[in-house]
Amino acid sequence: MPKMRLLAFLVLRALAEEACIGGIWGFPPTPAEEPDADALVQTLTHKVATNASVASHSSSSLDCSSVHVKMQRGINIGNTFDYPGSSRKVEDVSKHVKWAQEQGFQHIRLPVTWDGHFDADSSLAKSVTAVVDYAIGLGLYVVINTHHEKWLKDHYDGSKHFQDQFWNLWKDIATHFKNRSSLLIFEILNEPENAFGSWSGPWPKPFDQLSIDRTREINAVGYDAVRKVSQDRMVFLSPNAMANIATASYVYPNPTNLPGDGSDACLGVTVHTYDPWDFAGDTGHNSYYGTVERMKLGLYDVFRDLHIWQFGSGTKLYIGEYGVGRRECCYEERNSELVREYYRFVANHFRANGWACAAWDDPGWFAIYSKPEFGIHQHMLLPY
Repeated sequence: MPKMRLLAFLVLRALAEEACIGGIWGFPPTPAEEPDADALVQTLTHKVATNASVASHSSSSLDCSSVHVKMQRGINIGNTFDYPGSSRKVEDVSKHVKWAQEQGFQHIRLPVTWDGHFDADSSLAKSVTAVVDYAIGLGLYVVINTHHEKWLKDHYDGSKHFQDQFWNLWKDIATHFKNRSSLLIFEILNEPENAFGSWSGPWPKPFDQLSIDRTREINAVGYDAVRKVSQDRMVFLSPNAMANIATASYVYPNPTNLPGDGSDACLGVTVHTYDPWDFAGDTGHNSYYGTVERMKLGLYDVFRDLHIWQFGSGTKLYIGEYGVGRRECCYEERNSELVREYYRFVANHFRANGWACAAWDDPGWFAIYSKPEFGIHQHMLLPY
């Protein structure tokens, strides 16, 4: 076994045995309840600090570095401010936020498509601000981002024109929300794709050096704009190929590949997973796994490399999207114990390893807030 993989394995085993938080094997916490966030922060920080390959950070930054753990379990409010699909009225979105808080979620992810410009006087900015303030008032962490920015994803060429526009966008967002508490978190660019690397089409492939360089570059541009305004706002960066779990270790193999060379305790990486697509994708089918036992074994394998990379590098990790999609043809098929157990198993698996996670939800192909009778939200919050 290569030295790095062996080291990662030893860290994983130590976490599982000593912290009783499950690690890569996914054992349930003992006792059967949500792991204490502060205790988990201390355990993970201690383990990571003893790994010579991990960039260290001072204890004075621990409050910021613990944000990604204290976020715990969350939910997306998708196809609202990012894409047409649901009401943008503040009172309607606030009902969704209140529901999430009442169920026991600790954070919401609020995707926003700004189309390249921030205007504080626009109806979009005013509505987003009102929802952010309402959620923070309820004590929730809130993640906002730049979401379907096609002007950038489809045309980026590394030029100053695009970099300046993106820098100004994030400077304006950061300035507008400058006085909000640490409950507000920024995600620089949702799912970099196309010009940043995609699996299909006329684009560079995700593992091409050009794709990796462009992804690092545009994330650094947005990050720098935020840091010009706020030095201690928690920030997450996405790898390319739509924040794929397979590309994270290539775009950011080590903390030194992050902006600031790994010295920023308020910086992490976010990934998305609808893996395997033949099961979890909106065109997938339950028959791909068939049974809960086969599903769990399969998912261990799906997340193995992500575990090895994260624990080996010490990178703060946020699972910003996950879930099981459903098209109209197969809607009722997804109303099953297999799918409910997926949400329970995956949420506990992520949390047992100290990763915050947010299930994707929208009024279309996903059925959490819109279909509470399916009971998915209850399984997301249910420990083993």
